[in-house]
Amino acid sequence: MKTTVIGAYPKIGDDAGGQELRRALHRRDRGEIGEAELAKVYDDVTRSTIAEIEAAGVDVVNDGQIRWDDLLAPFARTWSGVERGPLERFYDNNTYYRQPVISGPIVTDGRSLVRDFTFARGVAKTQLKAAVPGPLTFATLTSRDEHFGSLEDRVLAIADATAREIRGLSDAGARMVDIEDPAVVASPRHIELAREAYGRLAGAAHALALVSYFFPPDAVLESLASFPVAAIAIDVRSRGTTAFERLDAFRDKYVLLGVVDARNTRLETAAEVAGYAERALKLVPEDHLRLAPTTSLEYLPRDIARAKLAVLVEGARLVTGEKVPA
Repeated sequence: MKTTVIGAYPKIGDDAGGQELRRALHRRDRGEIGEAELAKVYDDVTRSTIAEIEAAGVDVVNDGQIRWDDLLAPFARTWSGVERGPLERFYDNNTYYRQPVISGPIVTDGRSLVRDFTFARGVAKTQLKAAVPGPLTFATLTSRDEHFGSLEDRVLAIADATAREIRGLSDAGARMVDIEDPAVVASPRHIELAREAYGRLAGAAHALALVSYFFPPDAVLESLASFPVAAIAIDVRSRGTTAFERLDAFRDKYVLLGVVDARNTRLETAAEVAGYAERALKLVPEDHLRLAPTTSLEYLPRDIARAKLAVLVEGARLVTGEKVPA
């Protein structure tokens, strides 16, 4: 049974050697190093992050999103017509993001993440996927919109720009792209608008995954099954959910099942992980099930994140009877 990761990995390590990015950022702020020196540190931390995820035995990795200040930052920083605005709490987490401010038409060359993906592709030894912020989440977390006349117009314009970014990643070799869009399940009243937005993303890459987290998908689960994506990521740990009894709605899709709680330092056992997988296998074929953390592991200390990945992989191997390397 294959395993994967979701979102960002902790940027700061456990010991003095793992503090290099924090030190570099402080030095940049003091004017002691320039952007080129900082970029090299980002590359070094990205390289070590990919190696750490792969060492845990994860089958499908990402670049750890080391350069992402927050979920929306990659596009808020590069898109014309968008600026980074005030700090706001990111849903119910003790972390913050900068709310986008839309000041005009959204324009992008579609290459906002291409350099980072190309670098990671040269580093990764296992299968690598890309990721982008989701259009509904970007639109609903916008602080101020001085250009579009409605939420619908804003969402669809963001979807068009996101589709261009996904095509850029696809041209760079990304066959799988996660679309991190927690608002799709957090704001079920917008589900039809979200479906229209995803229609504009369809075909932009070989395999798209709608990645939801933090909230149960119960109110929109059957609706999600009709979205034009290859996979759906479901968080079954953060809150109570009936999703386990309804996973057969995704019989024609891959399911990325969030079975390791990425916002709780309590370490699951491999048996617990295997239990969640076996429960899902009652309704999802084994070749269509992927095990994952519930969301970004960056909410945890790096040593805990590393241990959670080890348990995730061990649990997956328990299900299939594969031996865990000593």
